[in-house]
Amino acid sequence: MNKRTVTRRAFLGASTSAAVLMATGCPLILGQGIVVYKRSGRGLHVSDAAKKHNANHLYANRLAASLNPAHPGDNSNIVKITINRAMYDRLFPFGKTVADLRHDL
Repeated sequence: MNKRTVTRRAFLGASTSAAVLMATGCPLILGQGIVVYKRSGRGLHVSDAAKKHNANHLYANRLAASLNPAHPGDNSNIVKITINRAMYDRLFPFGKTVADLRHDL
């Protein structure tokens, strides 16, 4: 008979991941939450201004993200992230499309 065991490392990794997800307010069930966009310079050579801009802005839709680069030569990618409904309502009230995390949180 083949007996399956959970290793200490697997147990600690799974429980830590679940705790982080619950603490940040992210939904545990995939498919829940709202997709928002951000600009990312990961894997690219981007300016310091673009790095700071990318780290602090979220966008309600892809068009808003594409229309708000750090400067005219910014070649950052646009990526999707998922946030919960309460955070979305807090960042984007009354049809607002750009959220600056330094001021809106």
